[in-house]
Amino acid sequence: MPWAITSGPCATIGVRITWKHMVTGTIESIYIASRSGDAMRSVVRAELIAGCGIRGDRNYKELSSTVAHDAQITLIAAEEIERFRRETGLRIDWGDPRRNVVTRGVALHELVGREFRVGNAVISAIELCEPCATLGRRLCTGEVSAAAVIAAFAHRAGLRARIASGGTIGPGDAVDT
Repeated sequence: MPWAITSGPCATIGVRITWKHMVTGTIESIYIASRSGDAMRSVVRAELIAGCGIRGDRNYKELSSTVAHDAQITLIAAEEIERFRRETGLRIDWGDPRRNVVTRGVALHELVGREFRVGNAVISAIELCEPCATLGRRLCTGEVSAAAVIAAFAHRAGLRARIASGGTIGPGDAVDT
């Protein structure tokens, strides 16, 4: 959205700044699983279908006139995975938290209730995607308990979102808020 500085020190010296949008981050990687419980696999492109989800993912559901589907796509910040690794010592992979899209440079927790652009798709952030007992069991080790895994990801495990406007996305695509 174009805008310009019309007051303040820049305006007093006659400087005008204009741009179409602000890129706040990028997609690092994308993961899907065909069925619930299957291993997440990395994909280089993903087709996002408005109201349904990511084509080929376990959470994809055809349009329904009954209940809104809030987990059409899930996102997590790469910085949170890196923080988790530092705090726990666990060397988890990007897909291990079982979120579809790993982003960089985006404060995802601040986007709840807002729409934003991911590549050429528009996403509506519904709620934080809190860690569950299953995630704790999947990532725990003899040194790091399931409860410690959950605690380390609490309020930091990403977002659940709906796809408001579909498109195709891939690593390197912009995330505009």
